[in-house]
Amino acid sequence: MADQITYKVDDRKLREAMLKFAVAKKKSFSETLIQGSRILAESLAFQTQPFGFSQKAKESGEGAVAVEIQRVYKSVPYTSFIIEVSGKPQGKKKTQNANQAAGAFVQLVKRGQLQKAQELLQRLRINPFFKTQVMEFDAGQEHQKHRFGSRRKISRNQFPTLIPPTVGQLRSYIKKIQNRVGMAKGGWASCAQQLGGFGKIPAWVHRHARASVLGEVHDASFQDTKPFIRITNNVPWIDKCLNQGQMQRAFDIASYKMMQFLRISLDKAKRSAGFA
Repeated sequence: MADQITYKVDDRKLREAMLKFAVAKKKSFSETLIQGSRILAESLAFQTQPFGFSQKAKESGEGAVAVEIQRVYKSVPYTSFIIEVSGKPQGKKKTQNANQAAGAFVQLVKRGQLQKAQELLQRLRINPFFKTQVMEFDAGQEHQKHRFGSRRKISRNQFPTLIPPTVGQLRSYIKKIQNRVGMAKGGWASCAQQLGGFGKIPAWVHRHARASVLGEVHDASFQDTKPFIRITNNVPWIDKCLNQGQMQRAFDIASYKMMQFLRISLDKAKRSAGFA
């Protein structure tokens, strides 16, 4: 289980907004606390990386995943292109130029002679393929092996370590990892769901929501003294996707929305009473 993280944020505006909302709308503080907490969960989901709820945010996250994985794995066509533009001959005959070496590499792979294809690549000594293996796809083991640091990222300086003969399995693996995009947000979506609904949280985020798994809600809003609701994002890497500044921003936006809802509600009430 991941260690819990704690950020200190100023929630005074949100508490004041909820109290004003409860008084003006003649609602119990428990009802308002639940509503405000759901809005806060939605706001936290928005602030969590990849930032926002748009399709562009989703695509940005998916693109980052693909780029990272492709730092470890290279395709046969890409490798052939690099051999060709390198200008290096195969080395056995003067007539075998870089273009012919590229063609020879492709043919060896097509015939299943992966060891010979790898020997050819190593003989050429072309950057960045000095230690790259030509072999069947390893189900993502090399990708997982080379992730490092607190955010488990692949270094931009990572040399490719494997060239699979076909791209089908690699594409499937990339898609599998891309499907995890939005999971950190999904912890907050799970909380929002338990508090009444997803609101404006889009499907690509709330698809990850699993009540009491990715997100957990402890509702003590009915207590006579010091009522509260605690929402917890159980995604292990949430601290890599949401910092203190983003969390404070989520609280500020939630308080603004509560006051905005109150103003709209009061304006409607005035118009209904003939005070437009």
